[in-house]
Amino acid sequence: MTGLLAVSPLLAVAFGALAVILLEAFARPKKAGGLGYLSVAFLAMAAVLGVRSWGRDYSGFGGQVVLDRTAVLLVVAIAVAGVFVALMSLRYLPRRGMDRGEYYALLLFAVTGMMIMVSTTSLLVVFLGLEVLSVASYALAGLRKDDPKSVEAAVKYFLMGSFAGAFLVFGLALLYGAAGGLEFGRVWGELGSAAPGPRTALWAGMAMVVAGFGFKLALAPFHMWAPDVYEGAPTPVTAFFTVGPKLAGLAVLLRFLEPLGRGDGARPILFWLVWAVAALTMVLGNLGALRQTNLKRLLAYSSIAHSGYILVAVLAADGAGLLFYLAAYLFMTAGAFAVLIAVEGEGADGGEIDGLAGLGRTHPWLAAMFSVFLLSLAGFPPTAGFLAKFYVFSAAVRRGHVVLVVIAVLASLVSVYYYLRVVVVMYMREPGAAAVEVDRENPALDLVLFLCLVGVIQLGVWPGNLLVLIRQAAAALF
Repeated sequence: MTGLLAVSPLLAVAFGALAVILLEAFARPKKAGGLGYLSVAFLAMAAVLGVRSWGRDYSGFGGQVVLDRTAVLLVVAIAVAGVFVALMSLRYLPRRGMDRGEYYALLLFAVTGMMIMVSTTSLLVVFLGLEVLSVASYALAGLRKDDPKSVEAAVKYFLMGSFAGAFLVFGLALLYGAAGGLEFGRVWGELGSAAPGPRTALWAGMAMVVAGFGFKLALAPFHMWAPDVYEGAPTPVTAFFTVGPKLAGLAVLLRFLEPLGRGDGARPILFWLVWAVAALTMVLGNLGALRQTNLKRLLAYSSIAHSGYILVAVLAADGAGLLFYLAAYLFMTAGAFAVLIAVEGEGADGGEIDGLAGLGRTHPWLAAMFSVFLLSLAGFPPTAGFLAKFYVFSAAVRRGHVVLVVIAVLASLVSVYYYLRVVVVMYMREPGAAAVEVDRENPALDLVLFLCLVGVIQLGVWPGNLLVLIRQAAAALF
């Protein structure tokens, strides 16, 4: 019975996906909006089941699935991200000729894959969840079959995802051969007692697993596919790509690499490889964003840079800081993409920055919310982004990673330029011929914007209640 309770949130989402597919196939609704609301209901059910499991630490299937406090917090965050994306899509899909129920089914399957990833301490189960997420994501990226950019995004995503999957499988094979199992604790336990040969295989397997996750999470130098894929995919799907996989993947990396981060004395070479990946991700993500004129590509590079900041928490073995950063990142990134969907209106996906000229005068509330989200992404107080960076960077300093924190701070200063450039365009330029067409009547999107704005301000000014839950979850992380 506890096994079923441990998988109850992801079963709710999986059943929801099957229900949407069956209704689309047999009921043949003229509009998929009803299926979108049904998807939101199943995601809300999963979140409720997760909340009801708080503190009960269910496990099942021989300990392969664990619903501890960390998993509950991440499952709820993933469900909220799915709700945001579904609500963003309700009016977007009909406007783009994509009003099909399979979109919501694929979204639910992708959410199911992420929930599998965060509810286990076995690399094999993590891989199964990652592949469920990946297959659904490939289809979501190419859902606009009449758009060459969308088709290109799907092909690039599939090819790079397959390449990353090969790295992961080879790394898992090395770990299994050397450790005799793929549970996190077993791998690290064998590492301390293995002979030189198996120890080398273990380190090599870990390095390949980290490289595979690097491709999936768009960590530098494995990030080059991300801007093209994010630009070509439908905008709600891009919002999902920038939020969902990071919630799951970086939490898995923290669980897996936590002994590497808290290790004392001499650091193994894998630590310095992850250190270099974090530094490169922060630097290249921010430098790449400097020259972007397209909003989707700018936010894509921004998401790459934030992956680097969150990876600092992994190196510092700071579970509380990472979970808080992921919560803040969810609200500020989802809010930014909700604004982007609003300003696209009936126009083409991925508007240019210059199209926002005069938005502060024509639509002051929308411009103000976009400014808050951008300032939070840049790390300005009193927003959630400031506290998230403060917690992560201070934990890294306590661990002795001063150089890495200096690089992170300098990279954050670079990001201020391209975030404020958007704000300047909105408030200090007159609207021109390329001005955006704003979607004025979209209650579902307005709800997402409101919730994200409240989340960014709440976590920046009054984070106490959530911090208590996060610290409880972080205590159960390892």
